[in-house]
Amino acid sequence: TSDETPFGLSGEPTPGAPSLLKLLRGLGIKTDAIIHTLERRFAHAGINSPDAPVIYLFCQRIGALVLLMIALFFFMSANEDNKILMYMLAVFTVVIALFGPKLYLQNLIEKRKKLLQRAFPDTLDLLLICVESGLALDASLARVCNELGRAYPEMTGELNRTRLELALINDRVKALMNLGERTDMVAFRSLIAALIQSERFGTSLTDTLPVLSEDFRLQRLSIA
Repeated sequence: TSDETPFGLSGEPTPGAPSLLKLLRGLGIKTDAIIHTLERRFAHAGINSPDAPVIYLFCQRIGALVLLMIALFFFMSANEDNKILMYMLAVFTVVIALFGPKLYLQNLIEKRKKLLQRAFPDTLDLLLICVESGLALDASLARVCNELGRAYPEMTGELNRTRLELALINDRVKALMNLGERTDMVAFRSLIAALIQSERFGTSLTDTLPVLSEDFRLQRLSIA
């Protein structure tokens, strides 16, 4: 549940995933510990399907063995006429088997971080306007999500989840920290530190948010 872990993936179940999980457990793979670790990675990638770690683990363990067998077939099928082609196919298949799932997931994580980083300064500006107008944090987040839904869907998804957790979880500080754990970005951790300070001590966000917005806007410009 959300109050226990920030990585409680939610979404539509995938048909066949329970069967894959039973197969993995039958092979002696400690799925619970591995899936718990993978949940963090999938949260960073923005994948909310609860069965995604199971499918990933199946492709990484079972799918890799199938691809290695195919690579062996390519290698054994080589002859004088097609030796170079078969060897290249075998090497390519081995690379996909060993590194394919990991590289695919890492690519999704990096791509999502870039999208969130690009949206961060604009989100801070709008959040500051809402706070300065007198809206509470929950209402400010709702307004930001409403305004930025089309421009930055990834950012909107994270803020919507945080807004719901603020309403459902008794510990508001925990709900804010969950956002930092899911995104795993310095920008969000800085924002969360300011929000937590405001929640605990009643300090004003109108002094902190403009500084954060300017810093990360300059960072976005330097990267460009």
